Amino acid sequence: MLGLGGFELTLTNVPPMVVLWPFLLAAGVYLVLRWVIRAPGGGTTAATVSQHALWIGVIGWLASSLQPAGNAGILPAGNTLPTLTTPPGILGALAWPVLGCLAVHAVGQLSYPGPRLPRRVASLEIRRIPDFLPRSLAWTAAAIFVGSALQIGFVAGLPAYEAIAYGTQQEGPNGFPSVGGDGRIQGSVLAACLGAAWLTLALGTALVLKLISHRKQLEALDAAENDLLRTIAMNRLLRTVATIAAGLAAVAGNFAARPDPAANASGWTNAAGLVVLLVLLAMWVWAPPRLPSV
Repeated sequence: MLGLGGFELTLTNVPPMVVLWPFLLAAGVYLVLRWVIRAPGGGTTAATVSQHALWIGVIGWLASSLQPAGNAGILPAGNTLPTLTTPPGILGALAWPVLGCLAVHAVGQLSYPGPRLPRRVASLEIRRIPDFLPRSLAWTAAAIFVGSALQIGFVAGLPAYEAIAYGTQQEGPNGFPSVGGDGRIQGSVLAACLGAAWLTLALGTALVLKLISHRKQLEALDAAENDLLRTIAMNRLLRTVATIAAGLAAVAGNFAARPDPAANASGWTNAAGLVVLLVLLAMWVWAPPRLPSV
């Protein structure tokens, strides 16, 4: 039994498929990537390696959507069952994109084939993350992570609102004004969940970057191309995790922008959501370098 912030989760109540599905998906991704990188005659070529790197980025991007968690912490005013108002529900919605993206990129590095030649060329070079890191993109991603952390920290101090069912007041000077609106949970609860996702994303990114830097040499590429492939992998990873970090800020922004339904506010705008759109467009066009032999 696990306890966190006032709730308890009994592991014996978790359906077996909930635990099994991530491993099945990881195995499926691994098999797909091994199929992509294999050349028709066996082994690998620069072209199949390039396609393999592209597929890692595409699958990781598809796994990174935070849309199901967009209304985390919001108490619906209607008869809709609130599924994202408790830590288990919120953490579950955040875990899939965060862990899914990191897992895809990690599996991608592990899916490269081993050496086939009878004689291997040994390398005593010590590979470090900064040697392959795309600096401008890395600083941009770091700034997005910092902005996301600040937005999450701001949410921690926001109060809760009770949801009020939609209806109309008695006739007044302006007719029959409508009342009601969605409420929200205590900001500290949502901030704890978002903070856990943010920390997992940051630490996981560092671990995958380390995995990329220590990836084994591929026989189909020379030393310079192997180094460039590591830079390509880091580019695709950083673009995706930067988008997720911005998405966490958007979830927090959606929560912070919701007005108190008791105040009868006419509307609200999630400014953080507009920033996420700009980040998404920037990351989309921030293309990685290409292998010269492709």
